[in-house]
Amino acid sequence: MPKIKVAMYGLTSEAYRLAADLVDRAQVTIVDETLQMAMDIEPGFLKKNPNLQEVMAEEPLLSFKPLEQVLGEAQVIFFTPKLRRPSDETLIEAVSKMRELSKYLSKGVTLVNSLPTGPGGNSENIMLVEKQTGLQVGSTLTYAYLPLRPREQKPAVVSAAGLMDKGPLTGLGYSLNSQNVFSAELEYAAGVMEAAVESVTEIEMARRAREAKVSLQRKAEVYLDEFSKYLFELKAIQASEETGESIAYLAGATLKSFDNYVRYVVDETREVLKEKQLKASRTKISLLWNLDKYEMRGERLQVAESIQQRLRDYVTDVEVVSGSRVKGGREAFDPLKHNVVIVCSREDQDSFKAMKKALGNADATLIYATPALRRD
Repeated sequence: MPKIKVAMYGLTSEAYRLAADLVDRAQVTIVDETLQMAMDIEPGFLKKNPNLQEVMAEEPLLSFKPLEQVLGEAQVIFFTPKLRRPSDETLIEAVSKMRELSKYLSKGVTLVNSLPTGPGGNSENIMLVEKQTGLQVGSTLTYAYLPLRPREQKPAVVSAAGLMDKGPLTGLGYSLNSQNVFSAELEYAAGVMEAAVESVTEIEMARRAREAKVSLQRKAEVYLDEFSKYLFELKAIQASEETGESIAYLAGATLKSFDNYVRYVVDETREVLKEKQLKASRTKISLLWNLDKYEMRGERLQVAESIQQRLRDYVTDVEVVSGSRVKGGREAFDPLKHNVVIVCSREDQDSFKAMKKALGNADATLIYATPALRRD
């Protein structure tokens, strides 16, 4: 029995991991929407190369195919775009890429949106696709919503508009677990809001504790990497609601708190410079953050860039360094300067511990990018 032909529209880490899950049941091709080219992904290649960043860094020889051919033959197309416009234009970019993909959709295809939306966002996508293609969801086109959490390949919920029984999605191993697309949107948004509100509560209570110079005993520390991962979803939820609605207000307040946290990190770093009387020319700041430049959302990258640019108002030598690159300490440390290292994830904390052993008595101050902004 021939394999189902699947195309991933977007060369992203989520698409690559999703391909690894499906490749035994499907013929999978990943589309680089920027270069307008596509490449087949074989099971053996995926097993040897589980990480997209490493694959692209090595520039492997892959067979490329024309975009039109791949999308024209695909039975299932997953929308997994790489969004990189400035923060306030991200939602516009997502719509633009959905419109571009619509040019290649044909009768009978199943379009799977794996980019999360706010409540009602998929209805807007369906209207856009039907207008662009002349196809109708439920008769000549199936539209499914399988939102992927950041850096994950298992959809949070599975829903569809249009017939799915014994269709290609069933053949790929998916079964509906939500009543319809709108209920799936609400379920996903509820999970995002719950996690985000919990994070900003930690941030704001920790800020008050720092100002009062009191300790705050809380559960396990959460790093900047974790509580910045849903910024795209929060923007989508805020945009989906009328101004003044409670959900829009809550999402907006949460985004504001996250934006304030960037300022808290910068202010804490300035305090270190002031307390230790460090000269800018004799200081290096390293933002230790193992960022994935191929993930769908660009918010983590933009947060890192924002912190870097703000810190450069005080110290010229500011670098964003991946924890995986700091073996031996050469990447993150300057032996001739005082090094201020801001650790942004638990993974990077582990990398720093290994690096610290090799460095011995290096002149350094450590700031943990958690709500408490603990120093070491």
